[in-house]
Parts: sequence; C-alpha cells; structure tokens
Amino acid sequence: MAAPGLLRGGWSRLVSGLLGLRGGWARPPTRAFRQVVEVTEGSTTVIEGKIIEEVKTPTPPNPSGQCPICRWNLKHKYNYEDVLLLSQFIRSDGGMLPRRITGLCLEEHKKVAVCVQMAHRAGLLPNHRPLLPEGHVSKKPKLNRLFLENLLHN
Repeated sequence: MAAPGLLRGGWSRLVSGLLGLRGGWARPPTRAFRQVVEVTEGSTTVIEGKIIEEVKTPTPPNPSGQCPICRWNLKHKYNYEDVLLLSQFIRSDGGMLPRRITGLCLEEHKKVAVCVQMAHRAGLLPNHRPLLPEGHVSKKPKLNRLFLENLLHN
C-alpha cells in the first residue's frame, strides 16, 4: 500500500527538479558546447560558460552507407597505425567490441579486427591489455641475461 505514496514522492521530486524549484538551480544539459565568457566589473571578474545552442554537425559524404566507415568514405584509408580510429572499436582490455555495438558491416569489422591484432603485435596499443593477476611472474625466459650480467661484472 506504500507504493502510491512512493510514486507521488518520486513524481514531485522529478517535477521540482525539472522546474528548478529545488535548490534554485535547474541543471543545464550535460552534453552541450559552451563558450567561455569573461566579464569584468570594477575589481570583480566573473567567468561563465554560456551554452551555445546551435552547433552544426558535419554531414557524412555518403549518408546512405550502412556502417560508420562506409558512411565517411574511410573504406581503404586506414591501417594498423591509425590507433585513434581503432581504439573506438575495442574494449578496455583490448578485445573487439561486437558488431551490434559498433555498427560496422561484416567486411569492415573483419578488417578492423585484423588491424587491431596487428597494432597489438606492433605495440601501438599498450594501454589496452588484459590486466594480469597481482604477483604474476612471466614465464617468458629472459634471453642472454646471464651473459649480460657477466659482462657487466668484469
């Protein structure tokens, strides 16, 4: 029976938050471009961030393309060295995001996957590696380690 009271309370919080009745400030949209404006009156300087209402987004050259790469005509213009482009399609641990999330067509998804693997092997994505457990010791042998130590001690 307490559910209608909770709904009414939530509704009033929502309406008061939208109208700016709570705290006297209505929150501006979070994803808006702002212009920094500096106003000096006597010895007081006020710096404000004014929201720019109209921001023109660029139109893609091929709006009918089925994936972002086809839409922006990048089909044959990227390789494994384009880390900024590739990092948009990988998870934080370095794996590829699925096609349903990236929106890539099958052909471009395969090409991006190959480029990501090549970038990993070339060491261009060092921050996108799976985390190793604490105290992990690598099993990779350190070649010529004894030889180098012997040279340093002589």
